[in-house]
Amino acid sequence: MESFDILNIEVDTDDIFEYVIGNSCYCPIERQIDCERYATYDPFVYDSFNKEMIHQDDPYVDFCTQVSLLKARAPKMSGDEIYRICVELEEISPKTIKL
Repeated sequence: MESFDILNIEVDTDDIFEYVIGNSCYCPIERQIDCERYATYDPFVYDSFNKEMIHQDDPYVDFCTQVSLLKARAPKMSGDEIYRICVELEEISPKTIKL
């Protein structure tokens, strides 16, 4: 049985927005963790030190999927519209991740 630490996180609307519009290369969850060690992907977090994928719970997966969809659609949307969706995404963002 694998054992992971549970890390409390607090995703910020502005971090989501900056990522979605391309002003930041770090996803909003990566801004909460050591990006030298961990990389975020839709279904998991990759630990480059231990060379392992840490599969995440549904709230993480759902949030990352929605952020990816918004990022793909953002070029055809207004800034205000994008920001409103980012506020909604913050509300559904995961409160914890496994590392």
